[in-house]
Amino acid sequence: MKLFHYLFRMGFSISIAFAISFSAAVIYFDYNEYTRSMDRISLVVVPTLAIAFLLFEIFPTFWAWFTRRQFDILFTFGLFSLFAAIETVLSIGTSRIYYLGTFAFALALFTLMLPAAQPMERLRLSHSPWHYLIGFLLSLLITYGAMGFLSGTLDGRFHIMGFSMALTMLGSVAGYYLVRRAARSLKEGFLSNGLNIFLALILPLFVTGIFYISTQFPTMFNPWYFQIPAEWFDLYLSSAIIAGAWGIPLLEQIEKRGIYQSFSKTKAFSFIKENLPGIYTGAMFFLANLVLARAFNHPTFSLNSVVFEADAGPWFAILGYPEGFNVNRAVHPLVLITVRPFVRLIGLFVGEKWFLAPMIAIAAVSGSAVLMAWIFVKRAAQKDTYAFIFAILLGTTASHLLFGSLTESYVFGMASLIFFFLLIQADEKRFSRLVPAGLLVFGVTITNIAQSMIGLFFKKFGLRRLVYYGVVVLAAGISLTAFVSMLYPGNQSFFYVPEDISFEARFTQPVYASPAEWLANRAKIVGRTIFLYGVLAPTPIEVFTGKQAGNPMINFKTYHYKDDIVAWYHGLANIPLGFWLLLLAISSIFFLKNIRSQDTPLLLGLLGSIAFNFFLHMNYGTELFLYTPYWTFLLVFFISVSLKELAGYRWLHILLTVFLLMLMANNAGFIFIILRALAPYFGN
Repeated sequence: MKLFHYLFRMGFSISIAFAISFSAAVIYFDYNEYTRSMDRISLVVVPTLAIAFLLFEIFPTFWAWFTRRQFDILFTFGLFSLFAAIETVLSIGTSRIYYLGTFAFALALFTLMLPAAQPMERLRLSHSPWHYLIGFLLSLLITYGAMGFLSGTLDGRFHIMGFSMALTMLGSVAGYYLVRRAARSLKEGFLSNGLNIFLALILPLFVTGIFYISTQFPTMFNPWYFQIPAEWFDLYLSSAIIAGAWGIPLLEQIEKRGIYQSFSKTKAFSFIKENLPGIYTGAMFFLANLVLARAFNHPTFSLNSVVFEADAGPWFAILGYPEGFNVNRAVHPLVLITVRPFVRLIGLFVGEKWFLAPMIAIAAVSGSAVLMAWIFVKRAAQKDTYAFIFAILLGTTASHLLFGSLTESYVFGMASLIFFFLLIQADEKRFSRLVPAGLLVFGVTITNIAQSMIGLFFKKFGLRRLVYYGVVVLAAGISLTAFVSMLYPGNQSFFYVPEDISFEARFTQPVYASPAEWLANRAKIVGRTIFLYGVLAPTPIEVFTGKQAGNPMINFKTYHYKDDIVAWYHGLANIPLGFWLLLLAISSIFFLKNIRSQDTPLLLGLLGSIAFNFFLHMNYGTELFLYTPYWTFLLVFFISVSLKELAGYRWLHILLTVFLLMLMANNAGFIFIILRALAPYFGN
């Protein structure tokens, strides 16, 4: 019997060693390039003997450990190892030797995964392996997309392997906790409501739809923007599978050392737990806007004044260009010390691909705005499904989809205003919070400070305190603008210098200097833009213009003043239009009915801000769709707060969901129209 064991041990060791050595010699070590038999024999036999000796020595210990392991765990590890080996080795096979190589590679991966077997056996007594498996598979998908998006910034095999392993390992552990939370929620939480499940599933489908629409215009968007290059795939898959297994002992240590339990007692954990649906919604719109940002923005192509007069080309350089770029617009005094540092911080992680940083920043801020919308509505109505619907509604609006993707200042201004209204809603009175938030609002666009002050005024902030707040923000804004101009000489003009601010006069036509007929027409245009266009996109007007030398391009507008053409709705778009008008009307009725409620000051602040925008743009602006991010959220918030006494009714949730689906279809079509029109010129 001892002789049999000895021979089996020797045969096993030599067989495995030969399979590894011979397949590696043929596939990786240029076996066929050696002409002498002695060289070929040495290339195979020497490593075979070395590996066989090591295997022979460790075999008793390894075999004793291996036979005590649970079969289903080893089988799962083996399946993943074999899958990775087939993708890595067999996919490039040119001979039968590659079958041997596939076996050897799978064995190597399996061996590297084995240290996780024992921790998994201990964890499964109190934790679900299925939760971890699903979390791991989700992390594989996220890692794949992230590495594809950052392709070109990762340099060398160790960077690729390190990034893949770190992101997959951490993602698998985080995914486990999220999947576990979702499983519990299915039984007795947020996801126990079938409508919430439907809405949660609609979001990734919407992202997929946006991705598909973008791929229809390869001159503007290619799927490989989010795909790992072929030469990376073997490294990604192999290292990710190993990291997924190694995440198991990491999870065990987190549980064993009480790290998760300690974290669960923090404010950060409470925030995440209470706002998971909002975080999920924000993450989905981050992905949707990131796809669109990759389609719309390109460092060699300027969209300046082509898409609703957006200065996308200059802002792309202002925010992301390493050497900097001139702002030279007095109405944006502090973007070089607020927004640009945020973008350049992201730029540290993308290396020479600096143009990716503005795209990531724009999409991230748009996602955070959706999260803040969830917080605002949930705080107002105390109903999760209701807040979930309105968070999705904001992200789906035409204004958010376009300006949450196109590199401009508007998404930053919108997010700063939403944050300020969150402070107002929380009845914040401390200047230590309000002044920095006000400076952020003021620094992106100076006129937005009026909305913050209107909100504070109706929230009974006190006239004296309000004036003092305004003076403090103005004084700090002037001082910081001077500082910006010293920090970036010649890049920023001064809003307090008449000559610099007078540049904006080219976009104004004061109401007192306009005939009555013009005023009536202007009021209609401003009203349509404020109350309709930002939420539900009309069919845009495509005007041919000769701005680019000898090559007339399509210029998108919602109002073509030369021919007095106004963008409107056609066909099926009239259905969601009617629904939206009905929502506005019913919300106004409920507002008047509950005029003495505790929500009235907040609602008056929202309405006052809408009125301010109406008056401002009666005097200022040519293509008004450009400014929709500054009031679209006000409309969404007004409706959500006005109707909050109906927030618990399922019939309202269903009706709003139907409207959401129509809104998604309409606004996705709006994005399609823009991409279709720009694609031919982008290709040139």
